[in-house]
Amino acid sequence: MTTSTPIEGVIKLLTGSGYRRLPSPLSIAGLSFEVPAALVGENPSPDLILVADTAFETDIRILRKVEGVARALDVARSKRPLTTILVGPKPKAAVLDAMTKVCRVLATGVIGTEEDNSLLQNWLAVLLPLALPEPSNDIAEPLESIVKSSSDLEKTVVDMVALGAHGSDAVQARLHELLNASLVVPDVDSPDADKGPNLTGGIFE
Repeated sequence: MTTSTPIEGVIKLLTGSGYRRLPSPLSIAGLSFEVPAALVGENPSPDLILVADTAFETDIRILRKVEGVARALDVARSKRPLTTILVGPKPKAAVLDAMTKVCRVLATGVIGTEEDNSLLQNWLAVLLPLALPEPSNDIAEPLESIVKSSSDLEKTVVDMVALGAHGSDAVQARLHELLNASLVVPDVDSPDADKGPNLTGGIFE
């Protein structure tokens, strides 16, 4: 960011992620606020974002502006969350504490080089879309992998896992079949039927 100010670096990152910069001065409920930069997002991140540089404004002055914007949003009955991004030296703890009572505060610290861009993305990650890895053709089908690596398992268990590819209904139906089969009462007249222990002798006589 050697060719731009820290605030411009924040603006570039946010506008590249779908946020829209608002004209200056910021106008809310008929009131005007002189802030270095203000942006607004759309769902699912509809935040109103204020950007300030503590190297050029006192932290108390920034606090007063933030509190004024928060009150104006309340008057306008706005449901937009308010977020303040602070670049530059960290404000006093008392100022940060007061600011967090009316908005979310993201303090990025001092930004001075191009290498700081990755750090800036980390600091503002909560405002940025989640970056998911691209799917790879090398990734095997999970259930298929389990079945192939489960040759030593009970065949019934392996069959159940394989049915997972056909959905939960198929697995549930097969499970019901197995449960019903295990609850079948054997025919007592069958020569192969297990008649149970002999209770006619011993202490039961």
